[in-house]
Amino acid sequence: MPDYFGSGMRLYLERMVDWESLLTRLRGGSVDSEAEVGAFRTILETAAALAESFEAPARKDWAVEAELTDDGGAESPAHIRAAYEKLREAGLVSLPVSETYGGFGLPALLNGMIFEMVSRADSSLMMVVGLQSGVAIDIERYGSEEVKRAWLPRFASGEVQGCMDLTEPQAGSDLGGIGARGTDLPDGSVRVDGQKIYISNGGAEVHLVLVRDAETFEASKSTTRGLSLILVPRHLEDGSLNGVRVARLERKIGIHGSATCEVVFDGAIGTRLGEKGKGFRAMLDLMNHARLGVASQALGLCDAAVYEAVTYARQREQFGRPIAEQPLVMTMLAKMAVNTEAVRALLYRTYGLVDWNHAREASLARDDLGDAERRELEEDLARDTARVRLLTPLCKYFATEVCDDLTRDAIQVFGGIGFTMESDVGKLHSDSLIMTIYEGTSEIQASFALKEMGKGAMAVVFAEVRAELATMADDPARAPLAEHVHEMTVRADEAAKLLFADPAYALLRAKLMSAMVIDVIAAAELLAQVKADPTRLDLAESYIRRRMLEVEHMSRRIERNAEGHLERDARVLAQAAAPGA
Repeated sequence: MPDYFGSGMRLYLERMVDWESLLTRLRGGSVDSEAEVGAFRTILETAAALAESFEAPARKDWAVEAELTDDGGAESPAHIRAAYEKLREAGLVSLPVSETYGGFGLPALLNGMIFEMVSRADSSLMMVVGLQSGVAIDIERYGSEEVKRAWLPRFASGEVQGCMDLTEPQAGSDLGGIGARGTDLPDGSVRVDGQKIYISNGGAEVHLVLVRDAETFEASKSTTRGLSLILVPRHLEDGSLNGVRVARLERKIGIHGSATCEVVFDGAIGTRLGEKGKGFRAMLDLMNHARLGVASQALGLCDAAVYEAVTYARQREQFGRPIAEQPLVMTMLAKMAVNTEAVRALLYRTYGLVDWNHAREASLARDDLGDAERRELEEDLARDTARVRLLTPLCKYFATEVCDDLTRDAIQVFGGIGFTMESDVGKLHSDSLIMTIYEGTSEIQASFALKEMGKGAMAVVFAEVRAELATMADDPARAPLAEHVHEMTVRADEAAKLLFADPAYALLRAKLMSAMVIDVIAAAELLAQVKADPTRLDLAESYIRRRMLEVEHMSRRIERNAEGHLERDARVLAQAAAPGA
């Protein structure tokens, strides 16, 4: 049977995180870290057992679609509703909500692990759970005290679910095209009118809707100014419907059980979250949480695909022995396993920074700090905020691209049967296809990452990596590998200098530059794991020996193909689109 609470998760829970320092900073007093970790372990073990129980029904009913409801809503298939109810009964929804509002205040790292487990069983179910958590986090960060007390306990109990409503027919990645209108009413509420499309979990009770303020509608068109984030429930306090209607459901290649909706707002009444006209910032927070959530979703699919492929390859015999022993298949399987662990290394490192930033913010909000300690905390927070801004799009980019490739490789291991729906790997690959697209395509993520690199985040991240690598100099097993990774930080720096001298060429090479930075950071984190668990040396060495060659190759591509590349592409495209071509 698959181990949903795997060794990589246990490594971070038990050895890689300094829980006592983190929790002390978060809570402002002494903590019993051993008891806390014990409670975390129980939560994760419970989540793992439940997720494992969801797998068989999810695979069996994978093709069952979400449906419209008679009251203008939408609902997931029965197997997803049943699984959600079990999670709700176990208290395993909206776990990051603070204890003040009935939640557990679970660290982001552990919440991400639960997303991973749920996605491994059913990526459609993860859409429900992930959005509920993300919406609750945004309400807690930007809502008034009245709004938080009204809604967060209901999220923590699982009574309500949430979704975020951004995309419109004319506004996809470019949110400056938002045309949904928010009109202030005399009682302080906001009327919302407009249409949103591709809304995941769009039948939820709580919609966080990005609208353009009516007062500045014309003046702010085509910009991200004048946008507000509005909490719009489907029902009013008296139980009547609130002008929110699911007009249609999309039919999709994968994640069939997740309701992807066109949502119409017709005089819906809502409450503004945060400051008027500054909703774009609040929505970016929600999107960044969602991007890490999608990375966890992709990692869960990777876990599932590796398990399915390895299990099948060990059982399937050809030419008198299991295909897992055939060199080409063995190498493919090993690469799948190593790449999965590299995704986990980058993602868990990022979640750890998110948790430390949350702890620092909580500490700075208290009045028990001296001036020197406060300044140091503020500096640490600024540094790690820059790191998270870079690592978040890199996590989403890396995890989803690996997931796409890896689930495709799993089909290859199965051979012809992998192309049929009798195997689960075809379903996993179909689900994977959306992940490089939603919450910002891979190209958008690479562009965002490049922008953060240009603002200095790459230097901050590499300074930390080099300091970590330097500590490995006296470790005979890790020192040669650490030196190799350090050499690649130099190559990446050189490539970045060349790129940023030519902004147009930099955008062209954003994916290459992002891949180089990802490989360096993931390699350093895999080496850090070896100190806590020496048995992971083979994982680290396999990744480093393969990927550092790729970093060198990518740097040479950047250096040698700078001249005339865009012009050649334009000419090739003109020929391809010419009549009779």
